[in-house]
Amino acid sequence: MAQKQQHTADSDKHPKQDFQVERLAFFSDAIFAIAITLLIIEFKIPHITKETTFDNAWEQLVELKYNFFALLLSFFLIVTYWMRHHFLFKHIHNYNKQIVIANMAMLLPIIFFPFTTAFFAESVDNKNVVILAFRFFLLNHILAGVAIYTLYWLAIVKHKEYSFEMTLEERKKFTSDLLFTTIIFSIIFLVTFLTNNVQTVLLVFLVCGLSKKIFDTFVKKNNQKSVII
Repeated sequence: MAQKQQHTADSDKHPKQDFQVERLAFFSDAIFAIAITLLIIEFKIPHITKETTFDNAWEQLVELKYNFFALLLSFFLIVTYWMRHHFLFKHIHNYNKQIVIANMAMLLPIIFFPFTTAFFAESVDNKNVVILAFRFFLLNHILAGVAIYTLYWLAIVKHKEYSFEMTLEERKKFTSDLLFTTIIFSIIFLVTFLTNNVQTVLLVFLVCGLSKKIFDTFVKKNNQKSVII
């Protein structure tokens, strides 16, 4: 009986269905790759002449310290979003218009990362602008988190027939990681409206990052205990 149902499902399958799903994933991968590559565009190499000394060149490189920090942070976060997207498409085997739109909506905040990263890096030395730039940076990540959760909910929860079933452990880890990170960015975003002190905001950022690490460790230990039981 099960074989007959499988045969019926296969016969109803569009001949290009798998290709179209892969096409959607490949297009998304290209957007992620371009966004990561564009992070380096704002970097200007030191202006070197025959008179340039080692100290001059080093000073110019040191001036890029905030750009390097913003690039590494955004690179790590974009890769994290790509890994979540990659994980989803490991399960998605079909799609509808809602899923396609949700996937495109998720790519929108991704293409803004090079802009918000550069804006934040260039504003660090300006106390009047840095908070505004940091808000755009945080808002960018909040929207990315909401968008990828929407894609997850549509493809895995609402339209279960379009995806292979996730285990309960996989769903818990995916949703807890994503929601916890998005909530952290949202909290920090709200804090920027309560204070213009950059040190305070960065302290909250570090505390939230530490709490995320503690949360991950707790969840991992809890899952290990469940397996033993």
